[in-house]
Amino acid sequence: MKINFNLLPIKLHYFLFQAGTAPLVPYLSTYARQLGFSSATVGLIYTILPIFGLIAKPLFGVIADRFKIQKSIFIIFQIITIVSFGSIYFIPQNQVGTIIQLDCVNGKTVLKSCKENVTVDECKLSTLQSTANQNEVALCEMNCDISSPKMWQTVCEHWRIPQYCYNSVDSLKYLSHIGNITVRDSCAFIETNDIILDGHKYTPHCRSGSGFVNINQPCSLNCTDQTLTNIMTFFKTDMICLDNELFYRFCIGENAHMSVSEDVVENECTAACELVEPWQIKEICDSLQANVASACQPKLRFGEGFPTNLSFTGTVFPYTVISKDDCLYVQLNHITLPDGSIHHPTCASPAVYQLETELFHASCQINCNNSLLNEMLESVSESVNQNMQTQYTTEFWLFFLFMIINWVGQAVVVTFADAICFHLLGDKIAHYGKQRLWGSVGWGIFSLTTGALIDLFSEGATKNYAIAFILMFVFMSGDVVVSCFVKTDTRKMSINILADVGTLLSSLPTFIFILWVIAVGFCTGLIWQFLFWYLEDIAALTCDGSERIKTLQGLVNAIQTFGGEIPFLFVSGYILRKVGHVKMMSLVLFAFGIRFLLYSILTNPWWALPIEILQGITYGMIYPIMTCYANAVAPAGAETTVQGLVGAVFEGVGTSLGSLVGGQLYKYHGGSTTFRWFGIGALVFCFLHIFVQYLLKDKIQHNFITSGYTSTMHFQKPNDTVSMLEQNREEDRE
Repeated sequence: MKINFNLLPIKLHYFLFQAGTAPLVPYLSTYARQLGFSSATVGLIYTILPIFGLIAKPLFGVIADRFKIQKSIFIIFQIITIVSFGSIYFIPQNQVGTIIQLDCVNGKTVLKSCKENVTVDECKLSTLQSTANQNEVALCEMNCDISSPKMWQTVCEHWRIPQYCYNSVDSLKYLSHIGNITVRDSCAFIETNDIILDGHKYTPHCRSGSGFVNINQPCSLNCTDQTLTNIMTFFKTDMICLDNELFYRFCIGENAHMSVSEDVVENECTAACELVEPWQIKEICDSLQANVASACQPKLRFGEGFPTNLSFTGTVFPYTVISKDDCLYVQLNHITLPDGSIHHPTCASPAVYQLETELFHASCQINCNNSLLNEMLESVSESVNQNMQTQYTTEFWLFFLFMIINWVGQAVVVTFADAICFHLLGDKIAHYGKQRLWGSVGWGIFSLTTGALIDLFSEGATKNYAIAFILMFVFMSGDVVVSCFVKTDTRKMSINILADVGTLLSSLPTFIFILWVIAVGFCTGLIWQFLFWYLEDIAALTCDGSERIKTLQGLVNAIQTFGGEIPFLFVSGYILRKVGHVKMMSLVLFAFGIRFLLYSILTNPWWALPIEILQGITYGMIYPIMTCYANAVAPAGAETTVQGLVGAVFEGVGTSLGSLVGGQLYKYHGGSTTFRWFGIGALVFCFLHIFVQYLLKDKIQHNFITSGYTSTMHFQKPNDTVSMLEQNREEDRE
C-alpha cells in the first residue's frame, strides 16, 4: 500500500464534502417537518429541487467545458452551498404550530385536542398522569382567537380581563322606525324597519342560533303614536331577534284583551335599551355592522382597537391530562398576560350556555415547554394542523429558496468532482469507486456523530439542530481549502459539445440506460426524503421512541455507508467485470424491491438497521454504473457535460418523481403502504428491464457497432465489460 499524492486531494475533497453535507442533508426533510411543513409539502419541495439540478448540471458543465473554468466554478459553488445551508438555520418555525381548542368543563377552562379514529399513546399518557409528575408544571405559550361572542363574554366576565370589555357602555340609545304589529300567543311583535345610530342608518339585522348571543334586552320606547307609547310603557318591552330581524315584543297575559291594532303603523320611536352585560353591545353592533358608531367603539385603554386574538402564557399541570372519545383534555390552571397580570380562567357552566354547541370553543395555537405534553397534543391534532396550515408562508418560501440554492450548489460540485476524478484516473476508470468511497467514509462517520449529538443536545421529540449546522460549516470550509490544490485539465474541448451529446442520446442503448437511471432515481427519492420520516412515525408509537431517534438515524447512515456503500464502491470494478452492467442494473432494481417490502412490515424502527446492508447494491453500485457509462461514451472534451446530464436525469427526473409520488402517497396512505407500493413497483421494473434487454439484445449490438460506439456493456459478456470501456475511451480520444 502506498499514497498516490496525485489522487490525494480528490480523496480529501470527497471525504470533506460528504462529511460537511452529512450533518444536514439526511435530516433536512425531518427538519422541514419540525418547521411545520406536511409530507405533501416536503414532497413538493423535493420534486422541484431536482429540476433545478437537471438544468444546472449540464448548463454549468457546458460553461466549464467551453470556457475552461472548471476549477473556478467548482470552488465557487462550494462556497454557495455553505452560505445557503447556513441560512436555513435562521428560518423561524412555521407559526401555525399545534392547534387546540378551549373548552368548559365544570366551570373550569381546559385544553382540548381531538382527532377522529386517533390511537392515543397510552404509555405516554400514563407517564404524564403518574404521581411522580404531580408537582410538575408546564408553561404553554398560547395565541387564541376570541372573535366569537361566547369567547368574548368569557374573557370579559369570567377571566376578568377589563381591557377586553366595553366597560363604559351600559345602554344603547337610537332612533327607530317601526312597522307592522303582529299578535301571537298573547304577545305583540312590532317590526323594526330601520335603526338610526349616531346619524347613520342601519338595516336591523341580527344573528341567532348556534354560536351567537341571544338578544333579549329590556327597552323603553317613546313613539309618535302616544297610545302605543303608553301601552309599551305599561308592559315590559324587550328587543329580540326573530328570523334574523330585530323586533320589539311585549306580552299582556293570556286572559287579558289584546287591544293593540295589527294594522300597519308608521311610527318613529326613540329607543333606550339596557345592556346588563358588557358583551351584549358587541353582538348588537356586530349584527348591525355599525362599526363607525361611537357606541360601538370598544372602550379600551389608550384608545386601542378591540383585539380579535388573545396571547398569554398558560400554566397547566400535565398530570391532569385525560383521554376520552378521541380527545385529550388538560386543565388550564391560570394565565399570565404580557403585562404580567395573572387571571384564573373560569367559565360559565353548560346550564348557562344551554347548548353544548354554543360553548366558546376558541381555537388556539400552543407550544408548551413540556416535550411529552407537546408530543401528545401534536400527535392528536396533526391532521387538523395540516388542514389549517397555510402552506405558502414566508417561512416556506425562505426554506424553498435556500434549498434550491444549496441543491444547485451540491449538484454542480458533485458533477465537477466526478469529472475531475475521471481526468485524474485517466484510463483507470475502474478505480473510480476506490476514490468515491472516501466520501462515504466521511458521510458515515459524521451522519452518525451528528445524530447522536442532536439527541444529546435535545429534549424529547423537538430537536436542536445547531450542532449539525456547525459541523457543516467546519468541514465544508475545509473542503474549499483542499479544493484549491485539486488539479484539473481543461486543454481538451469538444468543438460541438451539444451536437455530440445529442448524437449520444439518440442511440437505443443509451435511451434504455436513461430509463433505468430514472427508475433507480425514482426509488432513491423515496429513501432520501421519507425513510427518516417513516422511522420517526414508527418511533412515535412507543413511550421513549423519539428520545434517541436521531442516534438511530445516524446509525442508519453509518450502516448504509460502512456496511453497504464503502465495500461495494471498493470492489465495484471487480463486480462489474464479473457480473456485467446489464445484470447489475436488474439486480439493483430487485434489491430496491426487497428493501421497500421489508420497510413496509417494520413495527420497531431499530429493525431498519439490518435492512440498510442493501444500500451497498441500491446505491453503492448506482454511482459506478452511471459514472463509468457516462465517462465511457462521452465525446472528448464533453466529459463534464455528459456527467452532468446523467446526474441531472437521475435527480431531476427520477428522484423528483419519487419525491412527488412518495409525498402524496405518504400523506393519504401512510408510510407502510407507500413503501409497499414502491417495493412492488421496483420488482415490476426489474422484470421489465430483464425482458426488454433480452428482446433487444441483438438489435442493440448491431446499432452500436454500426454507429461507431462499441459500448457493448449492455449485452456483452461480463468479463469483457471493463476492457471494452477502456477501449472505447481510447477510440474516443483518437
